Amino acid sequence: MAAGKPLHDLAEDLLCSVCLDLFKEAVVLECGHSFCKSCIDKVWDSEKIPSCPECREVFSSKKYTVNWQLCKAVESSQRSRQYEKEEIPNQEQKSHYLLGSHECTEHKEVLKVFCQDDGCPVCVICMISSKHKGHTFIPILEATSMFQDKLKNTVSSLEVKMKHLKECQSSQEQNISAVKDDAQSLEQHITSEFAKLRQFLQDKEQRMIQQLKVEAAEILEKMTENLEKIEEMNKTLQKNKSNIESKMWQEDSILFLKGITDEIKRLEEEEEEENQTNERKGVFNAELVSGSLSLGVYRGPLQYSIWKEMLSVISPGLSHLTLDPNTAHPWLTLSKDLTSVTHGLVQLQLSNSRKRYDSHHCVLGSQGFTSGRHYWEVEVGCKPDWELGVTKESSNRKGIIAKKPKDGYWVIHLSNKMYYSVGLPVPFLGLSVNPQKIGVYLDYEGGQVSFYNADNMSHIYTFTDTFTERLYPYFWVGSYSKPLKLFHLKL
Repeated sequence: MAAGKPLHDLAEDLLCSVCLDLFKEAVVLECGHSFCKSCIDKVWDSEKIPSCPECREVFSSKKYTVNWQLCKAVESSQRSRQYEKEEIPNQEQKSHYLLGSHECTEHKEVLKVFCQDDGCPVCVICMISSKHKGHTFIPILEATSMFQDKLKNTVSSLEVKMKHLKECQSSQEQNISAVKDDAQSLEQHITSEFAKLRQFLQDKEQRMIQQLKVEAAEILEKMTENLEKIEEMNKTLQKNKSNIESKMWQEDSILFLKGITDEIKRLEEEEEEENQTNERKGVFNAELVSGSLSLGVYRGPLQYSIWKEMLSVISPGLSHLTLDPNTAHPWLTLSKDLTSVTHGLVQLQLSNSRKRYDSHHCVLGSQGFTSGRHYWEVEVGCKPDWELGVTKESSNRKGIIAKKPKDGYWVIHLSNKMYYSVGLPVPFLGLSVNPQKIGVYLDYEGGQVSFYNADNMSHIYTFTDTFTERLYPYFWVGSYSKPLKLFHLKL
C-alpha cells in the first residue's frame, strides 16, 4: 500500500490503525482515538460490547463524531501526492533525481554504487581505492531494489504475524466476553436459587407469626371477656355493700329494725343460691381464665424443623436411586433393597444379556435420565478403589471398555490413593482429603456432570458435554473390599 510513497505521507497521524491506510471519513471515539468510519463500523459489528481497537476502552453505545480537522489533513496530503506525481512521473526518474543530490564526502563525487562488504553507498573513486580493495559492488538502484525486496519479505512476514495476532486478539476477546456472559448467567442463577430459599423462609416465618397472633388473640379474648365479668360482679357487690352499709348505720333504731328480718333473709337466700349455681371455686364467685401459648410450637428446634420442611422445596432433591441387577457383573452381590453392591466371593450364574457387564465389575442405576437436574450420593467409606459417574444407554459394556467421555462415560476414579478424571489430558485431581461420601450432580440440558465431597459439599470436578440420549448412574466396585452404598437421606 505504501511502496514508493514519500516518507512524509506515511505519518502515523494520517493512517488508520485498522486498515493501515489514509483515513477515509475519519471519525473520533470518546477515548480520543480516530479511525475510518467504515473500519470502526466493521469492528463494532463483530463485537457484542463496543470498544476502542487501540486502547480497548469499553463504551456503553456505538457513538462517534466526524474528525473534521483530520479529514482536512488527509485531503491536503492527497493533494501533495498528486503534485509529486506530476513533478516526478516515475520511480526511475525519481531515483536518478535523488541520486544526483548525494555526493561522497571524501571525493565530492556522486554516490553511484553500493559496497556490499561495508554496507554503504560509495563513489567510483572509492571503488578503486585501497580502502575498498577486493570488495564487491553493485549499482545503487540494484542494491535499493534488492534490499527493498528483503524488506518487503519482512513486511509480508510481519503482516502474517499481525494477522495471526489479530485472530488471537479476536478469539481472546470472544473468550473474555464468553466468561463475562457465563459469570453474569451464573450470578443470576445463584441469586435465583437463594431467592427461592429466602422466599420459603419468609413465607414460613409469616405463617408462624400469624399463627402465634391468632392463638394469642383467642386466649386474650377469653381473658378479656372474663375480666369484664369480674369488673361487673365487683360493681354489683360494691352496690350491695353500699346499700347494706346505708341500712346498717341507720341512726333511727325503729327505722333500722323495720323489715330487717326480711332483708337479712333475702341476702342469705341470694348468697345460698349463688353458691349452689357456681360449682367452681373462686373469690366472690369469679373464675380466673388461665391460658398459655404453645411454647413447644414457637420455642423449640425451629431451625431443625424448618430444615426438614425445606427438603420439600429443594431442587434438585436427593434422588433415591436403586441398582439395576440386570446390568450387574456376575461377581457382584446386590443387597435386597438394591441400594448396596459388593464384590462377591462366588460368581453368580446369570444370563449374559446385552445390558450386563461381563469384564468390568460394574453396575448401573435402575433410573435413567433424559432431562432435568438430578443429585445422588454414594458412600465410599475407606474403599481403596472405586469409580462413579454416569454413562449413556448405548455405551459399550462388553470386553475391555474405554471409560472416556468420547465413549459415553463421564466418571472419576480412585486407585492407589490417587483420584483421576478418567479420559482427560490432565487426569489427576488434587484432593487434600479423602471423601467418605461422593455427591454426583447431573444437569442434562446444561450438559454438566459434577462431583462433590458430600461431607462438606466442596467441589471435586466437572465434566461439560452435550447429551443426546438416556444417561444412567454408573458404579465400579473395585477390589474385594467394603461395599458401595447409595445414600438415602432419612429424617
